[in-house]
Amino acid sequence: MKKFWSLTIVLCVFLIGSNVLAMSSTNYWIPWDTINSGGSDIGTSTNFTLRDSIGGTVVGTGTSANYQLSQGYRVPEAANTLSYIVKSSNSTPTSYTSFSNGIGGSVTVADASGFATGDLIAVVENEGFAQLVAVGIITDIAGTTFTVDRFEGDGAGMSGIPSGGNDFVYRLDANSFNFGSVAAGSEYARVVGTSVLTNISTGYSVYIQANQELQNASAQVMGEVTDGAVSVGSEEYGAEVTGATAFGAGSDLGVTTTQRVIQTSAAASGSVSDKVAMIFKLSITASTNPGTYTQTVYYTLTANY
Repeated sequence: MKKFWSLTIVLCVFLIGSNVLAMSSTNYWIPWDTINSGGSDIGTSTNFTLRDSIGGTVVGTGTSANYQLSQGYRVPEAANTLSYIVKSSNSTPTSYTSFSNGIGGSVTVADASGFATGDLIAVVENEGFAQLVAVGIITDIAGTTFTVDRFEGDGAGMSGIPSGGNDFVYRLDANSFNFGSVAAGSEYARVVGTSVLTNISTGYSVYIQANQELQNASAQVMGEVTDGAVSVGSEEYGAEVTGATAFGAGSDLGVTTTQRVIQTSAAASGSVSDKVAMIFKLSITASTNPGTYTQTVYYTLTANY
C-alpha cells in the first residue's frame, strides 16, 4: 500500500539588533543626525577616505545580560547585521561527474540549465539515509562547472569522482517539498540548506519548531525517531544536520512541536556564510495508516546577545 507525505517549510527570522532613532515627515526621513560644528563629515584624498565628526559623547558599546547598546553618531555605519537563507528543492536534480570540497570548491554537472550565480545548492553522494551532503552558494558558472563560495557539510568525506549512480546536485530554491507516494521498505530523504551571514561578534543560533506532529487529516501521527537513527523496516520520521556549525550532528533528531537548536556559532560568520545541510528522513511500514501527512516547520534565527 502506498502512502503520501508532504512537508511545508516556513521561514521565520527574529533579529535582536540595534535600533536607531530617526526623524521623519511625510516626504523625508533623516535616519541619524547629530549637532556638531564644521564642514563636511567626509574627507577624501587620492587614496583614502576619512569619515569624522566633532562633539560626540559617550560613544561605544554597552551590554547587559540580555541586551547590547551601540551608541554614537557613527554606529549605523557599522550596524549589526543578520542575513539568512533556508531553502529546499522540489525540482529534478542533475547528476555530477566531479566534486572539489572546501573554500572555492567546485562541482561539474551533467546539465547546468536552471542554475544561476547566487543559487544555494546541495551536492548529494549516495542518496538515502546514509547520504553525504555538501552545501554551497554558486559564485561562478563556467560551462557545466559550478564554483561555490565554500562547501560545508560532509564534503571532506565525499569522493572527487562519484561512482554510485545515485549522486546528484540539487538547486535549493523552494519553501516546501514532498516525498510523493511512498512505500514500505524504502528510504526517503530530502535536503534543506541553511545559510547564515552575520558580523555579530557573539554569533547566532538557529532553531526549528513544528506547528504539529507529522500527521494526516485524521490526526494519525507518524512515528517520531527516538533511537537516533531513522531505519528501514520501522515507521520513523526525523532529520539529521551536518556542517561545521550544526548542533546535534551525528544522529537523527525528532522534528516536533518542541523547539530545538540545529545550528549555532559563538562568533561572526566572516565574509562567507555559515551553512548547514538538514536531511529530512522518512520510513514507513505496511501497517502505517494511509493518508496525506503534513507539517509546517518554522526556522528561527536569533543573535547570541
